[in-house]
Amino acid sequence: EVVRMRSQGLVTAILFALTCSLAKGSDLIGNENKRDIEEIARVLRETVKADLETLFNQHNELVEQTIDVMEKSLAYVDKFAEDIKTHLEKRIDDMDVNTMNNFELLEANTNDMLTKMNETLTTNLDNINQQSKEERNEIIWWAHHRAHLHEDILKTRITACAYDYGHFGKGVVNYNSKDGGYIADS
Repeated sequence: EVVRMRSQGLVTAILFALTCSLAKGSDLIGNENKRDIEEIARVLRETVKADLETLFNQHNELVEQTIDVMEKSLAYVDKFAEDIKTHLEKRIDDMDVNTMNNFELLEANTNDMLTKMNETLTTNLDNINQQSKEERNEIIWWAHHRAHLHEDILKTRITACAYDYGHFGKGVVNYNSKDGGYIADS
C-alpha cells in the first residue's frame, strides 16, 4: 500500500515536472527540470524498483502459498471422499451380510414354526378324529342297542285272554262289551 502511494506520488511529480518544463521556455528552468527529472529517475531506480521487486517477490510467495494451500485442500477433500467411500462401502457390505443373515434366520425360524404348527395340527386332527370315532362308535352302539330293544319289543307277542259271553262265534271278539272282559290270571 505504501509502495503504491509512493509510485503514484512519483508519477504525479514527473507529470508536474514535465508540465512545468513545457510551460517555461527558459534554459535555467529547463536545466532545473532536467535535474528534477534525473532525480526522479534515480529515486525510481533505487527505491521504487526495489519496492516493486519486493512486492513482486511477496506476490509470488503468496501465489505459491495459495497453490500449496489449494493442493493440500484438494488432497484433503480427495482423502475425505475416499474415506467416506470406503466407510460407506464397508457399512453397506456389513448391512448386506446382516440382512442376509437375518433372512436366513427368518427362513429357518419360519420353517421350524411351520413344522411345529403342522405337527400340532396333525396331533389335534388325530385327537379330534379319535375322539369323534369313539363318540361315533358310542352313538352307533347306543342306536344299535336301542334298535335291538325296539325289535325285541316288536317281536314279543303279547297275549291277553279275554272273554265275551255275548259273542256267538261270528266276527271279532270284543272284550269291551257288557258281557266281556279280561281273564285276570292269564
